[in-house]
Amino acid sequence: MKKIAFLFSGRGSLIRSVMKGVDRASVPAEIALVITNNKDFPATGGTLIDRFDVTRILHSEFADRDLFEAAIARQLDAHGVDLIVLGGFRRIFSPAFVNKYGTRTINTHPSILPAFPGDKAQRRALDAGVKVTGATVHFINDEVDAGPIIDQGVVRISAGMTEPELKDEIIKVEEIIIADAVRNILDERIAVENGIVRVIQ
Repeated sequence: MKKIAFLFSGRGSLIRSVMKGVDRASVPAEIALVITNNKDFPATGGTLIDRFDVTRILHSEFADRDLFEAAIARQLDAHGVDLIVLGGFRRIFSPAFVNKYGTRTINTHPSILPAFPGDKAQRRALDAGVKVTGATVHFINDEVDAGPIIDQGVVRISAGMTEPELKDEIIKVEEIIIADAVRNILDERIAVENGIVRVIQ
């Protein structure tokens, strides 16, 4: 059975999309580990959607990034994780972490990369006056939001659309492309050649 880790910083709602991807895959898999760095999550842990035990690992409790990442790595290795899904996990990993886990770690970003990488992507899209934006799911690498792109979904920006409205529309797209990416990776239908992702039919 393939094992998945889900890391989040906010509410963790995108775990439902990971669950859909698991359900649709042709190979057995499970979400074996859930980690948050959300300081508002109970220090004693808790459950996400009344099902998954959550381990809280706060970067503020470590002297440096290396120690924080080492704590995460210990959990990943202890659970024998095959795929790591960053569902709104707001930390940038070091080159050492990426070197070890990057080819099995996917991230979601609320824009059509390479446009608007980094923070406040939705606000920046509105300020730029672009007519379409969306979401991207990609593998991680040493650069911010610059890893090989697995899939993208488009959201059209209507006249007068507010930032909260845009965020809601992007989340809908994220849910779809994350589920598809998880399914394709579990089914070993993803190939990366020279930084370009190809889906094997």
